[in-house]
Amino acid sequence: MDIETMHRSETRVLKLEGLCTIDHAQELKELLMTALKENAWVTADLQGVTEVDLSCLQLLCAAHRAFLAENKELAIRDKRSGAFRRLVREAGFERTLGCHNDPMKSCLWKGGLEQ
Repeated sequence: MDIETMHRSETRVLKLEGLCTIDHAQELKELLMTALKENAWVTADLQGVTEVDLSCLQLLCAAHRAFLAENKELAIRDKRSGAFRRLVREAGFERTLGCHNDPMKSCLWKGGLEQ
């Protein structure tokens, strides 16, 4: 997994490319935890992800909850790779309203992933 970190105004952008699988889960977790400590707003750019598995979805979901608990924001950039969209749909992560733990209604999986 290749990771590029960019800052755009007050938002940190994490650009993930290549494999986002269990083999890279520890690296992704550390990246997300560092982003949580250092930034109030983080956007994950997943357009370049070529392969993804459930570990990536679970880490993103857990990170989103951690950001919410700190009154911070984690979002996924609108454009996502086909592999990512397909797994979200097939794994049942797609949501219409989001989860009950999301008072800000910012669920990563809300509204489908038609982008």
